[in-house]
Amino acid sequence: MPLELSLRNALRLRSHSFAAQTSVTSVAARSLLDHVEAGLREGSGAAEEAMLELFSGLYSLKSSMMPEAWESIVAQCVAHPVAGLIHQDPFTARSFYKPRGYAGDAVLIDYIYTENPRIAGNQAISALGETIFRFTTAAPASAGVRARRDIMACIIDESCAVVDRPHILSVACGHLREATLCRSVLSGHVGRFVALDQDQLSLDVVKDATADRGVIPVCSSIKSLFRGDIAQERFDLIYSTGLYDYLDDRIAGKLTCRLFDMLNPGGRLVIANFLPDIWCAAFMETFMGWKLVYRDSSQIHALANEVPDEQVASRRTFIEKNANIVVLDLIRQ
Repeated sequence: MPLELSLRNALRLRSHSFAAQTSVTSVAARSLLDHVEAGLREGSGAAEEAMLELFSGLYSLKSSMMPEAWESIVAQCVAHPVAGLIHQDPFTARSFYKPRGYAGDAVLIDYIYTENPRIAGNQAISALGETIFRFTTAAPASAGVRARRDIMACIIDESCAVVDRPHILSVACGHLREATLCRSVLSGHVGRFVALDQDQLSLDVVKDATADRGVIPVCSSIKSLFRGDIAQERFDLIYSTGLYDYLDDRIAGKLTCRLFDMLNPGGRLVIANFLPDIWCAAFMETFMGWKLVYRDSSQIHALANEVPDEQVASRRTFIEKNANIVVLDLIRQ
């Protein structure tokens, strides 16, 4: 059979397979969404069970589908009446509507940290909204974010124990909540602590929360790490806990090498990334409109492949206790 004909046949079969899968899963998704909607309308007890069914059902659908077919399910979820019920949860709604123009803003992460649905002035929250909020902020991905913050607080304290008044850089710092958990920061045992973020509103919160603690808010994008005054500085600890979830491999690899180059001898670079195939991802991509770049241990490890081995004293990866986030930990010679 000529190659051109074989390719046409393969494309035709793929098209038929895609159409068949989309049709079958659309029916399954509709049944799931209808059932969840009924459960949410029943009351708080049934609502928790309905949310569990929704997370699990969406996870199963996503795991069994081609990416192109999954996109049609995402659109189906957003258009279903159940979305209006789920968006009574201020955490899910903020992610979906993106009031600052991007997903994962610092206020959204504060919902996870505080587990308080009223931190953004949301006083009029329905009973259903609070029930869903309790579920979503207790889910494994949210627990992983809290664990990630706690890990970084410990690493900052470790750096202060190793180096007298270390220079620290947090890239895409958000509200820098980990710093307020650090004994070393609270007691003034850090040197220059640069909190870099492109969102001035987030940095205003950092300034208020860490006044007189040695923290210097800098409003800029990651481009300033390649060219600008900060690119000339050297640090004993550099970390980024949320940024890499939004970077493709090319940019993430270049940034990793740049950050490693900015370390002092013996300095430490710590990077976190959500793992693939986590239970919460399907819900995040549908009702939260929150799409991430996921990496496993080998993939985040590969981001440092261009860092010369002779410059690395230690390189390791580890997964936080909820098995949702992987951390790359590099120490310079």
